[in-house]
Amino acid sequence: MRDIVFVAVGGSVGALARYGVGLAAAKFLGRGFPWGTLLVNVAGCFVMGIVMELMLDLEARSPDSISPSLRLQMAIWRQGVAIGFLGALTTFSTFGADTLRELEGGRPLISLTNVVANLALSLAAVWFGVALMRAID
Repeated sequence: MRDIVFVAVGGSVGALARYGVGLAAAKFLGRGFPWGTLLVNVAGCFVMGIVMELMLDLEARSPDSISPSLRLQMAIWRQGVAIGFLGALTTFSTFGADTLRELEGGRPLISLTNVVANLALSLAAVWFGVALMRAID
């Protein structure tokens, strides 16, 4: 039950963050490109890189050395942040819809730019998240 609550709370916050970023991106960057989707995908991938490195570090420890408090923190990061928050924040279904809409609207260059930008920047963001955590460690 605890894990379900973490996913639900994280998902609610992630969905609200996604909505807010979409509104802000449209206001400040315009509606000529799906900036909101790109921003949440890149930011979400960056945070996922951080979470991945944290989880790998924690999981590398001996099971006997993991305290109940640390197990709770791991559950919050895994269920609350990675699954709930990032699952609701990052929007590859919206990415697909944005890309297809641009393509069907006769804007193949915008469509292709959206694909390349989301893929390249999101992969780079995961790498930067992992690199940041390794540099801190």
